[in-house]
Amino acid sequence: MKAIIIGAGKIGFNIAQTLSQEGHDVYVVEKDEDRQQVVAENLDVQAVLGNGADSALLESIDIEDADLLVAVTESDELNLLACMLAGQYGVEKTVARVRKPEYDHNNKLMQNPALNVDLVINPERVAAAEIAKIITVPEAVDVNYYAEGKIMLLELLIEHDNPVVGKALKDIHGEYHFLVAAILRGDDLIIPRGDDLILEEDRVFIIGRTDQMREIEKYLGFQRRTVHSVMMLGGSRVAFYLAQLLEKRGLEVKIIEKDYKHCKVLAGELDEAIILNGDGSDIDLLQDEGVQDTDMFIALTEDDRLNILVSLMAKRLGAKKTIAQVRRSDYLPLIEAVGIDIAISPRLLTAEAVLRFVRNSEFLSINVLEQGSAEVYEIILTEQMKRMIHQPIRTLGLPKGILIGALFRNNDAIIPSGNDILEPGDRIIIFAAASMVRKVEHFLR
Repeated sequence: MKAIIIGAGKIGFNIAQTLSQEGHDVYVVEKDEDRQQVVAENLDVQAVLGNGADSALLESIDIEDADLLVAVTESDELNLLACMLAGQYGVEKTVARVRKPEYDHNNKLMQNPALNVDLVINPERVAAAEIAKIITVPEAVDVNYYAEGKIMLLELLIEHDNPVVGKALKDIHGEYHFLVAAILRGDDLIIPRGDDLILEEDRVFIIGRTDQMREIEKYLGFQRRTVHSVMMLGGSRVAFYLAQLLEKRGLEVKIIEKDYKHCKVLAGELDEAIILNGDGSDIDLLQDEGVQDTDMFIALTEDDRLNILVSLMAKRLGAKKTIAQVRRSDYLPLIEAVGIDIAISPRLLTAEAVLRFVRNSEFLSINVLEQGSAEVYEIILTEQMKRMIHQPIRTLGLPKGILIGALFRNNDAIIPSGNDILEPGDRIIIFAAASMVRKVEHFLR
């Protein structure tokens, strides 16, 4: 596949890096010479200096041969224009990053076929949706749903006092069947076997039926909490979109925003959320507004260091769980080390969403886990997949690092054993280590 990426910021860089590593022919167009040089020196791609909406430049890199164009610059208008041009040259798939609310909310504009945009991606909406999923299961580090919500994948952190520490997977039993799809130990992703032990500080990926997951968590030493109250630092777009989602669930939402005029705007656009004008780094203000009793504290300002600092303060003051928005990727490894529960990066989440779309022609969905250490595929089996159907899973000869974690058949979610036989029409969930991503597609074909 030939892909053209317009914009070499964090999102564009990440997409280009992943597609290049998968063996695709990638061109990156960037108007800033310094950023163009960074791409040229660090990625195995063609880095082109110039304007991504310049038809002469696009013709010089043979855009008519491209299969994909992704426009992720800071300019919504340039992104939309680049996709329009791509359509005129016959590019099969286009993606535009669009952030401005006046465009994001304008359905007539976004649905206009003349724009030729197959996927409109809003980083702030993507981040808000991800945080909303985590709030549903607050003890988890990450949450994903499959098979129309009937199957759930949880990422759980095993702490020192967890009763499963030191136990082999084969010795952990419960009333309901589940699968430990992977263990992230430090930087190493392990596709485990029955004899593998669960150790302190492991991150385990659990697949199970959604309606049974609460009980499954109990076997693993976790108690599902219900979130009633959420306090946010910063009235950013992420905070606004998240507040909208949480209001629909009936949660108590407070937003602390320093800018008085922006407080008035938020108060006019949100129905139930309490908007507080003040400095969120003021300990007295946090205590007066009950941070010590809040179920979830989420720092969503544009300042990474402020988000980290105030999240730490909230944790020390008694907030049950903290989430910090972090835009600089080099800060991400530090977050959990200093005591913050979860870091959210809108840029990385957006890059992952675009990659899911790019590779979604054959799959119902793709989730990228732990910054690319693993991927989860959801696919419907067909009669043409003769290598997979009408035989037990244990005889398929799946390469090491790939496993079938669940299947959905006749409106029933099943966590399979090696003796289960796959049939045409089954919707299966495949878990794969990052190094096995290309083999998944090869094996299915």
